[in-house]
Amino acid sequence: MCGAMLGIGKIHSYKLKAMKSERGFTLVELMVTVIVVAVLAGIVAPSYEQFVKDNRLSSQINSLIGSLHFARSEATLRRSIVTMCASTDTSSCNTVNWEQGWIVFTDASNNGNAVVDGTDELLRFQEKLDGGNILRTSGFSFATDGQLSFAPTGFMRTGTTSSATAGTFTLCDDRGSEEARGVILTIAGASRLAVDENGNGRRDNHDGGGNSLLCP
Repeated sequence: MCGAMLGIGKIHSYKLKAMKSERGFTLVELMVTVIVVAVLAGIVAPSYEQFVKDNRLSSQINSLIGSLHFARSEATLRRSIVTMCASTDTSSCNTVNWEQGWIVFTDASNNGNAVVDGTDELLRFQEKLDGGNILRTSGFSFATDGQLSFAPTGFMRTGTTSSATAGTFTLCDDRGSEEARGVILTIAGASRLAVDENGNGRRDNHDGGGNSLLCP
């Protein structure tokens, strides 16, 4: 009998221990947990937002330089004028705001008039940039803003009697010039990403030497 009672006592003891180990959070513990989560969210959220914006800028500037490389390459391969211009409808040159999108097309008809006509062929298009980002140019001597052409030699072609000049595409988000990205296009038609040339923390335009990218 004593053994049986001892066994029952052990069972009750185990149940009590189990009940103690399965208790829930106290109000204080729950409040502390909520505070810790809130603090971590406050630290992580801004960093994640910056990460998303940086990735968006990188993706968009890579799409731009890829299109420039493509347009120049097609001009030399086809031995033809190839035009790249800003476009809102992915079929015509109709804006000076490159963030609206752009198109690349052969432009031999009518000696490179920046119009898709005759035997001209649409080669590539880019739709409007997302994130509300802005893409503009500076420094070029093209006849019309929002348009550029490559000659069959791969060099830039102005379409006027003036000489071609180097220029810069500047891509900006809501953080402004401090985080701007850029693509520099030389007279020879070669393009490269803008870099910080003087260590001031900002990327420089085609003039270099501390002439930083500026957002509109």
